[in-house]
Amino acid sequence: MTINVFCLNIYPLLIEIFLFIIICFCLLFSVILSNSVFYNFPLLLKSVNFFFLQTLFFSLLLLINSNPIFMIFFYDFLICDSFNFYFKFLIIVFLIIWFFIFNQINKILNFEFKVLILLSILSIFLLLQSYDLLIIYINIEFLSLTLYILTSINKNSEFSTEAGLKYFILGAFSSSLLLFGFVLLYSFTGLTNLQDLLIFFLSPALILKNNFNLIILTSLLFIFSSFLFKLGAAPFHYWLPDIYEGSATSITAFFALIPKLAILNLIIRFYLITFFDFTYNDIYIFILISICLSSFVGTLGALVQTKWKRFISFSSVNHTSFFLLNFCTFNLNNLIIYLIIYLVMTSSFFSFFSSYSQVVFFTNTNNRFLTSLKFLNFLNPILAFSFTILLFSLAGVPPLAGFFSKFFILISAISTKLFFLVFFMLILNCVSCFYYIFLIQKIYFINFENIKLPIVTNFTNSNSLILGLLISFIILNFLDFDLFFLIADLTCLSL
Repeated sequence: MTINVFCLNIYPLLIEIFLFIIICFCLLFSVILSNSVFYNFPLLLKSVNFFFLQTLFFSLLLLINSNPIFMIFFYDFLICDSFNFYFKFLIIVFLIIWFFIFNQINKILNFEFKVLILLSILSIFLLLQSYDLLIIYINIEFLSLTLYILTSINKNSEFSTEAGLKYFILGAFSSSLLLFGFVLLYSFTGLTNLQDLLIFFLSPALILKNNFNLIILTSLLFIFSSFLFKLGAAPFHYWLPDIYEGSATSITAFFALIPKLAILNLIIRFYLITFFDFTYNDIYIFILISICLSSFVGTLGALVQTKWKRFISFSSVNHTSFFLLNFCTFNLNNLIIYLIIYLVMTSSFFSFFSSYSQVVFFTNTNNRFLTSLKFLNFLNPILAFSFTILLFSLAGVPPLAGFFSKFFILISAISTKLFFLVFFMLILNCVSCFYYIFLIQKIYFINFENIKLPIVTNFTNSNSLILGLLISFIILNFLDFDLFFLIADLTCLSL
């Protein structure tokens, strides 16, 4: 490999190399100083947080100043295109938002927490650029290992330890399904590169025998089952409520925001590009079944929840059905629009949740439960109004952002003649409006007689600012919706 070729291969990996160097430096810095007798064993929390924020900003600057050229490099193992570029941009932006939401109220004091977050981001960036089955599996395992540790990082909590153990066992089972699917695919094609597999299945000279067809289809079913598990879609969603509830709130927010982007990117490359002609009929039906189950389970499951995090987990399952519906309508533009609005609404939800978690109750009521909302309007009317707007958006009430994100997807589904599925999802969406209205009723219609009111500490300035900006985005997005279509077109340009 000549110097010029080596530099060309290094250029698309500048952010990943930068993150790797920063992680190594941060580990050395933290391990040496945290065990220093001379400095009296400092916690280093503020230093690591500041270092973490600087890393995100410099990564964003590197990304913005890079040119998202299309190239397949490093012996065809990795790919660089504008599709990955915009996904990375979304990840960094919403990770910065996540940092400001939880920075001042995060109860995880060990420095390893931020290092593990950076490791997971590094694994996600490498996963986005993976273009070979072997590299995809390695990076998925890399990401999974960091997520297992993050789930159980609170060593003093039995719930966190239990959630980490459950996630590890079920995640290992999911990874075994993925590996088995990759092995079957390789054993009958002799190929691991996605570009080679695309050419193989598009070859006009290829005549698939029934046995060969069945084996390839079986391998793809194993692969997509693993992807749906990682995405949290029904019927592979059973791990989601327990993991969300057992993890710290900041980690739950991270799970709900960031890893989904990498899995959606993988599904797009597998289903809509590499195996599109081969999987059109069979995997299409498999995804339709998952859409129906996700919408049904997510809607009815949320109706019976009494805790915030379990409610969020089933709401996430319901949103997953709309993500998957885009793959049946073959409209990636709507997927990108829905993804951006989903990230905004989820960030708003956790911004509110982190603010309201500072309420101190004198009664048996705990702010982990939905019933604690009965004090919200009395304690902070502006926060109550913001959360009401968010609930209306989640329910799909016009002209808020949540309405338009669902509207465009359902219109595309109608154009592809999925009438029954659209009707089914509309009925369930009407049912989901019930529990959103129920939460609003808890906020505004309550009698305070003979009730000891809680004490609320001052909300952080950064959290208030972020929540205000996100809610303003949800309200005012309809003024210039062409911007969403432009971003979606640019994102999908290289596919």
